Amino acid sequence: MEFKKMREYTHEEFVNLVLSLNEEELLELSANYGGYPVLFRMALDDRISHIPFIQTGAAIIIRNEKGQILLQERTDRNKWGLPGGCQDLGEDLRNTAVREAYEETGIIINPNEIELIDTLSGSSRKNSYPNGDIVYNNTSLYLADVSMIDESNLKGDSETKKLRFFDLNEVPENLMDRDLIKVYSDYINKKNN
Repeated sequence: MEFKKMREYTHEEFVNLVLSLNEEELLELSANYGGYPVLFRMALDDRISHIPFIQTGAAIIIRNEKGQILLQERTDRNKWGLPGGCQDLGEDLRNTAVREAYEETGIIINPNEIELIDTLSGSSRKNSYPNGDIVYNNTSLYLADVSMIDESNLKGDSETKKLRFFDLNEVPENLMDRDLIKVYSDYINKKNN
């Protein structure tokens, strides 16, 4: 199916489009617009779009052989964060993590070779989008060890301004996922003791 860019639809046109689609077509549409939760939020009536929404998703710590973690500087906020995003309908969260890693970094990761660190929810996962949407994310945090990754070969998507590996004690101040990185830091400290 051929879709216009998200911002080319009026709200009413977008709602009518969503109403006209079957489940398979909705999944195709959501793939074009950042995932199913984004599609759902965009279809809300503007009068109630301020109501906080719960999203489920995954983030992934991609660690190189030096123990550094990969962060992306996001285009929508000029902040650094982990690769990750919303779960698609019917998608296993491991697959969400590796799909988002590939989309945002170009790195191919086997979902059977990642390790679940923890699942985070609650007020530390509250997030406000530039358009005013407020969400509470339930985020499964995974770890993937990679080797021989040259930063100059990494390729991000439209959400990615820059990609860079950082030592854990040198992550940027303008960080989105401070709670996730703290959980990872505690995890490796516990593992090393």
